[in-house]
Amino acid sequence: MSYETALWPLQKAIFQRLSSDSTLSGMVTGVFDQVPENQPYPYVVIGEPNELPFDTKNTFGEEISLVIHVWSKYPGKKEAYNILGACQQALAKKLTVDGFRLLKVDRAGKQVFDDIDPVIKHGVLRMRYTISKL
Repeated sequence: MSYETALWPLQKAIFQRLSSDSTLSGMVTGVFDQVPENQPYPYVVIGEPNELPFDTKNTFGEEISLVIHVWSKYPGKKEAYNILGACQQALAKKLTVDGFRLLKVDRAGKQVFDDIDPVIKHGVLRMRYTISKL
């Protein structure tokens, strides 16, 4: 058994799912790991992961919490709510994570708040994935 992490394979699977989702693609200018300079709003960023061990007697696993960020300049929070909903819908379908078995997916919460720049709305979707090595 090995302690190989699913952080990168999971991020790739999430990026592929979000960037190829037709509903979400019609709502945003892109899905990013790092946002290009002067990127037009609205857009989605795959954010910070947090990994905790999820080991059994026979396998090594992980519980990975990941944040999906939504950035919008729409007046009010409606656009951010809608984009968060589209992200959640896209991620509700089972993901294939290369080299790993996805055991469980949980929504860990959503939030939309005003950024330091009051014109910008910042939405956050927190997801939790329990994964083991194949």
